Amino acid sequence: MSRHEFRSRVAGPRPAAAWLMSLVASGALWLTDQIPVWMIGLQSITFLVSYLVRHHPPALFKSALWLNVLMAGITTITIRSALDGNPAAISLAYFTALSQGLQLLDARPRKSEFVLVALGLFQVILASNLTDSVFFSPLVLIFLMTVTWTLLVHTLSMEAAEAGDPAAVSTILAPDLRRMTIRATTLCLLLAVVIFVLFPRLKTNMLRGGSRPGMALSGFSDRLTLGDIGKIRMDHSVVLRVEGLEGRLPAPGRAYWRGLAFDEFDGKTWSISTSERVAKRRRLSGVGRFGIELRPERSRRPGDSAGAAPLIVQRIIREPVKAGVLFVPGQVQKIVGSFQHLERDRNGGLYLPGRGDERVRYTIWTEGEARDPEALRRDRSQPPFEMHPGGSRLADRYRRLPHLDDRIRLLTESLVAGADNDFDRAVQIQESLRLNGRYTDAPPLLGDRETTPVEAFILGELEGHCEFFASAMVAMARTQGLSSRLVNGFAGGVVNEVGGFIEVTQADAHAWVEVHFEQAGWVRFDPTPPDRRLRAAQAQSWWTRVGQLGGALELWWFQRVVDFDSVDQIGALRGLWLRWQTNKTSSDVALHNTSTNSGAPSYDLFIDENTKPVLGVILLVGLVSALWIRVRRTGDGDMPKPYRDALALLGRRGIKRSKSDSARGFAEAVSQKISAAGGRAFQIITESYLAERFGSKPSAPLASQLSILKNAVDGMRLGNQAHIR
Repeated sequence: MSRHEFRSRVAGPRPAAAWLMSLVASGALWLTDQIPVWMIGLQSITFLVSYLVRHHPPALFKSALWLNVLMAGITTITIRSALDGNPAAISLAYFTALSQGLQLLDARPRKSEFVLVALGLFQVILASNLTDSVFFSPLVLIFLMTVTWTLLVHTLSMEAAEAGDPAAVSTILAPDLRRMTIRATTLCLLLAVVIFVLFPRLKTNMLRGGSRPGMALSGFSDRLTLGDIGKIRMDHSVVLRVEGLEGRLPAPGRAYWRGLAFDEFDGKTWSISTSERVAKRRRLSGVGRFGIELRPERSRRPGDSAGAAPLIVQRIIREPVKAGVLFVPGQVQKIVGSFQHLERDRNGGLYLPGRGDERVRYTIWTEGEARDPEALRRDRSQPPFEMHPGGSRLADRYRRLPHLDDRIRLLTESLVAGADNDFDRAVQIQESLRLNGRYTDAPPLLGDRETTPVEAFILGELEGHCEFFASAMVAMARTQGLSSRLVNGFAGGVVNEVGGFIEVTQADAHAWVEVHFEQAGWVRFDPTPPDRRLRAAQAQSWWTRVGQLGGALELWWFQRVVDFDSVDQIGALRGLWLRWQTNKTSSDVALHNTSTNSGAPSYDLFIDENTKPVLGVILLVGLVSALWIRVRRTGDGDMPKPYRDALALLGRRGIKRSKSDSARGFAEAVSQKISAAGGRAFQIITESYLAERFGSKPSAPLASQLSILKNAVDGMRLGNQAHIR
């Protein structure tokens, strides 16, 4: 019988590590929240049953007929999942999860465990495309160790069975073998970390197969129907995580992240107006990896105060959002991120094409809000100029209104009767809505079919959520000739005390108003009463702190592992170079401080954030190199000292052990070159070395044997020296 035929007939239980490996691989898929509960339960039962009966499996588990019937059922479930519209990655996850359980139930003779390992590996690969959970990494570590041990035990079992001594496996699997497995796996992981940080990488959605169901946040598109934001506010899922890199993070009452601005209103729906001669969106020049300049630095006008608007730098992690909208905290100067290009619509909204179903990280430089009421009172509201084929002209669309009840205009005129400038008129409209309105997530009741929601709100009890307050202010402001528009985005948020960043959830979705002034540009007004809109500060209980710790850990994991790309690599290396340059001389330090404190966007701060990972990798490379050199010098990382000293004594006379020599074979060769007493002493040292290496401990002290060996080596004549190869 050939060796191949013999192995195909060898039967026996799998090692326990195979079940641990399968459980870990399935656990990685469970982290994605894409595996239904019934399938998780079925997998768990399969793991338990197959493990309990592994030594005495029933005949059903050896029947090819029934196993093929079950496989046909798994294939049917996979096809049904694909026909239901699930992404390809989800359907493949179903198939691998169920097939893995079937493979564990299969008790027929097998040649290897590679099928089970391949299914587990494919599950981990699928999970890596469906989750960025911080718990994924430790599962991968355990998976690699269990895979190594499973394959090792299976190979040794096959060799022992073929040699006719299956029981020998239990003696081979000594503690040293386990330690060696752990060390080898750890060394591979350390090498993988070095490659991960230093080598460039590409991102791909090849396995994702489209947008993941239920992940993209809706409501942020080029149309907004009154009531959309109220629906979003029912969800408390995190949408933005905001870190302050330069400038202090704003207080919740003054924290705004602008999404899209709308200029066209029909009484019920807001939209971004279109024009046959103006593109709906235009691509911005520049590449995100190197920074995209969105507007030049504004020169200071003669009438401006000495304190110009401060520069604020924030790093934002945005969860999946429909249409790929990016949220910004103010007037944008520069944006940097792992993307190729951006698009901007007619009202200044920013879009990341094709990335709506992904978590995105970007760093943004914006001008802080330097609001000078006196300067604004001297200013006047006027539409901005826009370029057209015939030249630039005022954008009158910011003053247009649908047909509304004339009582709205009369009510607004009575509110602003005492104001003699456009800024005060806007403020009085805002404060009237704030003081007289009541925030509620319920929309206002319509009096009749012809009444629009905004008319019902203004002429009724002023009860509604932020969209109604913002729509009411725009409608009232436009009746007075004020150029205005509605803006949606997020406002407020809660500070994560552990990580030092702001967490913004869907419950922080908000709408406000921007009024355009001739000199100041767009100025924000918020007519919504803040008492109900803002989330109350959370009490710092132990449970809150645990939740914040999880959020901080997730943010760190995403930035330092999941989204660590060429931008971080190049930036970190450049940051090291800049630090070295700025610390050479005091004059260089002063020059660096001057440049970073100027009003121009500074990239140095963003770069230096990533210096620590590179320093860690350099240190890791040094430690691995030192360990490797030590192992190479000794020839065996865990060689006992007496045996190593004995080899050194023999090496003085040119008697050296080559890599192809076994320990006992070398001892036999040595006994032929030195005295009988010396040969016996070296054989005792060798047996002690082998016993210690494979799990036992030396039973007798070896100092006397080393002394005998030394005397034998010293007594050798020069002519009898030999080099054993």
